[in-house]
Amino acid sequence: MNEETRESGEIPKAEIATPVEDISVDVIFELISHQRRHAILDLLLTYDQSLTITDLRNEIVEKEEDTEITEISSEQVKQVHISLHHVHIPKLEEKGIVNYDSDRSIVEPTEKLSQLEPFLSQL
Repeated sequence: MNEETRESGEIPKAEIATPVEDISVDVIFELISHQRRHAILDLLLTYDQSLTITDLRNEIVEKEEDTEITEISSEQVKQVHISLHHVHIPKLEEKGIVNYDSDRSIVEPTEKLSQLEPFLSQL
């Protein structure tokens, strides 16, 4: 991030990464703009493997609440799980960023995920 970026808070067009094949910059920013989708992508990149929705949920809940999963109400945990299952993971799957096997509760990154990494690091 250069001085102009730090002062304005905006990413100059020259610093924006090249769009991922078949996905516009607007769609990319829509996908990574929500903190839970951003967290899903970060976790999949960090672990560099498929993760269960339960693993993703637990990590995201702990991060959002800044405490251990055992200290968080089951209702809060359930709400995050529902939002991942019904909203955020399907949106990522629709754009080909992940494959989601709902029968096994496995979220698998696709090749497109690694292409989003430069965008994730800019936010």
